[in-house]
Amino acid sequence: MEYKSIWGELETRRLGIMELENGYQYHFPGDAETLRLVNEWVSMERKCCPFLTFTVITRNEMEPILLQLTGDEQAKEFLRTDIQSNIDTITKQV
Repeated sequence: MEYKSIWGELETRRLGIMELENGYQYHFPGDAETLRLVNEWVSMERKCCPFLTFTVITRNEMEPILLQLTGDEQAKEFLRTDIQSNIDTITKQV
């Protein structure tokens, strides 16, 4: 799968976003396929965004997968802008 299609699929599965002090935390369903997609996306995203720290937290399939994207204040601003851009795109499609 290519980068944009993986993130697009993850966006359809996203349960929520929570702001952290130094970034954002995405919540996804805990199933094996979503975990595979998250890991595949992280392996690509870290190549283009070395200023971000990626943390994947997973317990079992009944608990959500947590993807934390963190960094310094500039990284958080980048994420904030990117998230707003995605929200604007989704809003225009509805």
